[in-house]
Amino acid sequence: MKRLLFSLYGFAFFNKFLLLTPVYSIFMLENGLSDLQLSTMFIVSALGTILGQGPITFLTNRLGQRWAMIIGQILKTIAIILWLFMPTSAGFTVGMFLWGIQAGFRSVAFEGLVYDSVSAYGLRRDYSRILGRKSTYESIGTALSAFGSLLMFMGYDWVTWASVAAIVISVVCLMLVPYSSSCAASATSAMGLRDLFHTGIRTCAKVPCLLSVMMLTLLIVNIPFLDDFLSPIGLQIGIPTEYVGVVPLFLLGCATIGQRFAYRFGQMSDKTLCLLIAIIGGCFVIFGHTYSVGTLWLMGIAYLLFYGVYTLLYSRFQHMIPPRHRSVVLSLYTTINYVLYMIVCGIVGLGATLGSWRFSIIILGILMFVLCLWAFFFVRRRCTIINAD
Repeated sequence: MKRLLFSLYGFAFFNKFLLLTPVYSIFMLENGLSDLQLSTMFIVSALGTILGQGPITFLTNRLGQRWAMIIGQILKTIAIILWLFMPTSAGFTVGMFLWGIQAGFRSVAFEGLVYDSVSAYGLRRDYSRILGRKSTYESIGTALSAFGSLLMFMGYDWVTWASVAAIVISVVCLMLVPYSSSCAASATSAMGLRDLFHTGIRTCAKVPCLLSVMMLTLLIVNIPFLDDFLSPIGLQIGIPTEYVGVVPLFLLGCATIGQRFAYRFGQMSDKTLCLLIAIIGGCFVIFGHTYSVGTLWLMGIAYLLFYGVYTLLYSRFQHMIPPRHRSVVLSLYTTINYVLYMIVCGIVGLGATLGSWRFSIIILGILMFVLCLWAFFFVRRRCTIINAD
């Protein structure tokens, strides 16, 4: 079990420890993309994830979760090297599409591997704690990658190759996963996106509250998700380029705290959950209105609560999935997740056309208030939302 957790946590860390994370969006802007085109790049990434769900599920079931993830890591490596040698709109588009496919492999294969491995060792009740720690290592990796902006004086080439090295180490961690825990391949036929969607919906419909909890989890993780835009936002509020990594470092540090200790609140009442959602929305609206370095702490509170609530909800969602249908349901989850992500990117891009990202932040905050009302008056009355254990 120690070897398993070491391998999983190691992959979670190095998969996110990419020094180019805080600077690649700035690199794209400096190479001719507009703010709206930058938002479009993230939509392209989401399309890669969605369109790849059928093949991803097929390969995961045929090759096993570990080898499926290795394929994903290879695609990510190709993507970031392509940006280095082809810094054009076409190069950025192809790279983001490949990175999107890799994200699909991680969502289906890696998340499934973590849950199945924990269950195989009889630690199902500890899943929310292990999920929180796994997410914590991911956030630490992302936060530490913020130092990439401080290293830009060495050139974008150096940051890129350092990121490739981190991906290679993540693959080594995957190879250390005990074979018995790496999900044996199973015979399955390729499934189109439409069939995958229908099968996933039918499976969710058979389990009480699964669809409601899944949708609430998806909305929670997408509406306030600004991770990909933190560097441009930092520039707008007056932080110099070489220090812009401080913004994701601070906010993802807050997210790490929320994820790390979320499992302690597994018995939180549903009313308290709804209140926390409203607080997140309030922090977004107030920060968007003031939009300054001095009020960045409000976003810190929002990120702490947002990631903590998401960890509890995702744990509850995983517990509810029938084991034999896990890859299909997770593929459905990932597909809807990136559809919502594209919508959020569109909202953020709309804010940019109005002259500032601040308008997007305010709109997202208002949507969190709407989500709070839906969770309180509809989801809460039909089923238990939290109860992650």
